[in-house]
Amino acid sequence: MSENHSRQVKLDKDLISYDPKPWRINLPFRDYPFRAEDFIPALSGVFGKSSLVAAFAAAWAAGYHISDPTFIIENVRLELVIGGIFSLLFCAVLNPSAGPPGTLAPFIPMIPVMAASGVHPLPLSLLIGSIGLAVSALRGFDRVVKLNGEGTRGGIILLFGFLGITSSLDSLRLWTEYRNSPDVFVPLIIAGLVLYVSLTRLKAKWLIIPGCALGGLTVSYLYGLLPELQTGMGLPIINPDVWWNEKWGIGWGLNIENFAKALPFALLAVIMWPVDALAIRTLQEANYPKEATKAVFHLNATYFIVSLRNITGAILGGSQTASIWRSFMIPLGIVRRPIGASAFILGVLAVIFGILGFPIDVAVFPPLLWLVLIFGVFVPLLEAGLSTIKSTASIQVAAVCIIAGIAVNPVLGWILAVIIENLGHFRGFKEGTTFKGGNIT
Repeated sequence: MSENHSRQVKLDKDLISYDPKPWRINLPFRDYPFRAEDFIPALSGVFGKSSLVAAFAAAWAAGYHISDPTFIIENVRLELVIGGIFSLLFCAVLNPSAGPPGTLAPFIPMIPVMAASGVHPLPLSLLIGSIGLAVSALRGFDRVVKLNGEGTRGGIILLFGFLGITSSLDSLRLWTEYRNSPDVFVPLIIAGLVLYVSLTRLKAKWLIIPGCALGGLTVSYLYGLLPELQTGMGLPIINPDVWWNEKWGIGWGLNIENFAKALPFALLAVIMWPVDALAIRTLQEANYPKEATKAVFHLNATYFIVSLRNITGAILGGSQTASIWRSFMIPLGIVRRPIGASAFILGVLAVIFGILGFPIDVAVFPPLLWLVLIFGVFVPLLEAGLSTIKSTASIQVAAVCIIAGIAVNPVLGWILAVIIENLGHFRGFKEGTTFKGGNIT
């Protein structure tokens, strides 16, 4: 007991004394210490990243009917190495107050909608990065947070949770049927449910991503299904012309029409960034000592780096839309560590995974991939969305967002919710009306 108390005291001291120099050189060991706990979020982050980039690449490949068998794996390799370098350069050295740029997982259900609308991923990411840089430079992300009221935030989070779960379940079911193993579908979902409930009760939900990875592999093994380790060692393809004209096969797409098609979705992605970060920031503030203000990640600095990451990844041929590295930051908050050391380990691991190749084969194995997405990303989104909505007026706004988003598309749902909430409609109940104990108060 005393040993555990002593350990907590050391962790608290690290958080309180954490004082990185923004946009200056910060060195490991000199400016921040390493602890065993720093490996937990780093490992979780690299597995989560591999799975989420694979989901992005698979969704774009399906939307644009890309038949190149190496497209998904090579895109994951590319994005891992880019993400690792960004984590090392910016979040471990130049600004350890900023969260590493990861993947905007709630955006994955939007890809079929965007592909059907003719949205080209290169203009999309260039717009996202450019808008993000402008908003960051003006320190506007706090204002963006205020634009999205309680109902809009809850509605868009719930909408992406619903869309993500249904899409992931369909993809997993189709894969089991393709492999002539439909019997494995239900055990996989049961395993995910058991893990989620158990880790929640144990207050260890930060282990859900590695837990789902292990659970998906174990259940699949019992049914004779294992990932095929085919990807060898190598460096990522960094020739943009090869990516856009050969791998993607859709050209550069840099014309006014494509930018116009992408603009609404780019705006939605940027609007989602601070919403995506709110839960993480709240988690850190709840778990860290009150004096540890500099250990909580800085919103504008984070999304300045995320914006650069979007532009860089897009030009080089990447498929993902970047945001804060959720599968890294959530475990980081739970194990109560500052960013620097974990970001350093994360960057090293991401580059190693990308170069070795075979860990990517494991990370994109469908039972692992879809279980991680369902229970590591989309179910927590539902939970976060439900906890966001506290009044009857917000419930009504969220309902408009969800219904319009499902019936037409999420962009329309978000726009309607923002307009309704900011113009003050649906105020049949008083502003302070809430639900308590099943009764309206």
